Amino acid sequence: MTTDLICLLILALWTIPLNHIPAIARVTKAGVAWGLSNRDTMPEVPDWVCRADRAQRNHHDNLAAIATVILIAHVTQQTNNITAIASITVVGLRILHSLSYIAGIPTVRSFAYAGSIVGLLAIVWQIFA
Repeated sequence: MTTDLICLLILALWTIPLNHIPAIARVTKAGVAWGLSNRDTMPEVPDWVCRADRAQRNHHDNLAAIATVILIAHVTQQTNNITAIASITVVGLRILHSLSYIAGIPTVRSFAYAGSIVGLLAIVWQIFA
């Protein structure tokens, strides 16, 4: 398996904690019975839980594009050292983006997002090179 595909796998697996962080926080606040219910009402939670929801949505919104680019590079056999480094960069910055989003550090979050886009464009560049 290439470095690019390993990075894509890591990003896919990163979805699991991002899905569960806000859910666990709400169950901790409202109780297991609430967690097992239809959850028609939401408990009052700290701001970081709402940021975790937004970080999760951002990750889901971007994962399809990231996966598409990495898979196209792989299928067209355009992976190389540049795509490997770019994929590693995308993974690191996407995880940093999520964590800084949850922590409420907007400058780091914004730079991490922009950097991950640059990494993704580097892979696209290799596809067309």
